[in-house]
Amino acid sequence: MIGIDIENISRFDHWTEEGLKRIFSENEIEYINQFENKSERICGFFCAKEAFVKALDDTNIIYSQIEILHTESGKPYINKTKYIESILKEHFVSRIDVSISHCKDFATAVVLID
Repeated sequence: MIGIDIENISRFDHWTEEGLKRIFSENEIEYINQFENKSERICGFFCAKEAFVKALDDTNIIYSQIEILHTESGKPYINKTKYIESILKEHFVSRIDVSISHCKDFATAVVLID
């Protein structure tokens, strides 16, 4: 299964801390806040969450429970929390791959699920 999303980064320019807390985990917000252009990261993470939901074709998934983290080398991945593990089990999924990219105006993410 595959999901993809692309968004205009400027759509995320005016998110408040309260808005971030509704969609993103503390770990994600901490990562986002390390960068000068936070909107790129917000948009990329949002795209990854949206792509995950699209790949599973399950609109009941809670976005704030999808946590995007990074390996030491910088590769993004979806943290397999108890919530995510239960979703994966429900959909008979054993593997998730995530790729996030952005340029000046857009961010995109692809999620591949086996």
